[in-house]
Amino acid sequence: MAEMILPQKSGKRKLHSLKVDLTPMVDLGFLLITFFMLTTTLARPNAMELNMPYDGPVDNPPIFVDEATITLIPSKDHSLHYYNGLLKSPADMHVATMKNARAIILRKKSEVAALPSSFSADAHKLHVLIKPDKTCKYEDVVSLLDEMNINDVRYYAIVDITAEDVSAMAQ
Repeated sequence: MAEMILPQKSGKRKLHSLKVDLTPMVDLGFLLITFFMLTTTLARPNAMELNMPYDGPVDNPPIFVDEATITLIPSKDHSLHYYNGLLKSPADMHVATMKNARAIILRKKSEVAALPSSFSADAHKLHVLIKPDKTCKYEDVVSLLDEMNINDVRYYAIVDITAEDVSAMAQ
């Protein structure tokens, strides 16, 4: 409670001290703080949508199009191993850095778009297989997923790395 003390003047009239009760103002302040805390929108978590391959029985098995597929294998030290289509020999495996991932994807996307019109409609869509190595960083996998969104690659999947891929990377 606030209180003001005023000097009394000499005269017939006597002045009293003025008292201001601040309790209602404090109550109003807490009510406003509570109102704004309850009505404000907190930062919504940003989550990336990740579609994993279907694991159940398949009625129509997918047709693998060798010319429209690229496999990206992020590995240790931000390196990126990749090959086109199926891995026929270890010489087909190429090595680059994660900084070159966008150029690799764009180059393969333009190669797929340049396929002859005699190929099926699925052959004109880029399919990317991401096979993270055990030694890769989580950051590299997220970077590849970001590249899929940036480059508008609609058909991609994260799959387990195979023994053939590991042996080709070692050579």
